[in-house]
Amino acid sequence: MKGGKLNLEISGKLSQKLHITPQMKQSLSILQMPITELLQELNSYLEDNPVLEESENKENEESSKSSDDDRDEEPVKEDTDGDEIDKIDWEEFYRDNNDITYTPTDEEGYDLEKFVSGEKTIYEHLMYQLKTSGCSGEIGAAAENIIGNLSDEGYFLDEFWEVAQDVDVEESDVEKALLLVQTFDPPGIAARSLKECIHIQLSQFNVEQVYVDFIAELLEKHEKDLIAYRYDEIKSSLGIEDDTFEYMMFLMRKTDPKPGLNFGGRGNQAIKPDVYIVKKENEYDIILNEEGIPALRMNTYYLNLLKNKALDGNTKEYIEEKVKNALWLIKSLNKRQKAIYRVVKVLTEVQTDFLEKGINYLKPLKLKDVADETGLHESTVSRVTSGKYAMTQQGLIELKSFFVKGLDTDTGDMSTQKVKNMIKDIVDSENSDKPFSDQRIVELLNGQGINIARRTVAKYRDELGIPTKSQRKRIRR
Repeated sequence: MKGGKLNLEISGKLSQKLHITPQMKQSLSILQMPITELLQELNSYLEDNPVLEESENKENEESSKSSDDDRDEEPVKEDTDGDEIDKIDWEEFYRDNNDITYTPTDEEGYDLEKFVSGEKTIYEHLMYQLKTSGCSGEIGAAAENIIGNLSDEGYFLDEFWEVAQDVDVEESDVEKALLLVQTFDPPGIAARSLKECIHIQLSQFNVEQVYVDFIAELLEKHEKDLIAYRYDEIKSSLGIEDDTFEYMMFLMRKTDPKPGLNFGGRGNQAIKPDVYIVKKENEYDIILNEEGIPALRMNTYYLNLLKNKALDGNTKEYIEEKVKNALWLIKSLNKRQKAIYRVVKVLTEVQTDFLEKGINYLKPLKLKDVADETGLHESTVSRVTSGKYAMTQQGLIELKSFFVKGLDTDTGDMSTQKVKNMIKDIVDSENSDKPFSDQRIVELLNGQGINIARRTVAKYRDELGIPTKSQRKRIRR
């Protein structure tokens, strides 16, 4: 090559790539699924895995039931990476594991049929959440307008200025109101586009941020490639492996592109909570809702077939893989059952006053507090509580609503929701001609033993949609 120079060199490059085993994906997915999704997934597993079958007799139910009764004493182990299943000693497995089963809880003595609602529109569902959020004033008015003008599919298609004009508020108030409504159930509600709808749902499902970012980039830059099934180009552009891409597709398939269509026009609907918290005498019983979930076991025909020395290698490998998958599924279901029970039991013990008296009696509670009590990792507690609901005497409550931030007081921590309600009560009772300043509200709260800064009062007042002192004085003239 004339005038050219050929340089040869060897260089090393370190890079990180995501890798998560199929078993771990399955276990994490099962842990996070609400009851309705779990039923659908189990049907798919039963169709796909011949080793897995429904148990038609109840010979194992008594032993399973006794183990359920001992849930308080039995430790809940974190999920492993699946190495233990990959290293199965098949001879030992034949001796000890033929009776591995999953049996749903079968609580008796309660009439759960009373937990039925009439037809509920998306508007009613969202307005209930708005009222219990404690938001009012300009932001509350804007939120109500947004809720009343969502499309049938649950999207917010208006402009901020239109809502601001309708309810006579600032556009910044409309933006805050939209962010609030987007935290409501169903996940993805009030999104402005399909991309935002999916992003909101993945965030609320506590999907790892790296996957949320990858999916956002996929939808932003590779929508046409996705529609045309040019998957290799997508993987090359994003620099991800096949299993990571498959997991991303799995996550997207779990989202609902039209969250508003889940309500209205379908007659009476049975509420499908994941757990019932039922008061019995002077304590609360935790009842997992596993209605419709089949009892599972492994088919002994295939287990015995593996003992056949004449079995060809490919068939043996296929059956062994299906046995591993069935075993992992059953273990994952049992872990899910115990983890939900453990977490809800702690939530119930901490928030007894809330269950008895209402939202003002919620106590400050963090994920770490429940993790410490249950021995679970914080991320596991998060997955257990995300997207799942409990039926209580206070109504249908999302489990994550049991977690609230707190403020220091002379008598201990107090929930921010209760402090907000106190601020609202102070403003409602003030002299209309001489409204209280934020500093005066601080002094009144300090007099009740609540240690709070002026900027915090201003923040809570703004979140409640309460105008400033001067604005309230002008409005009331």
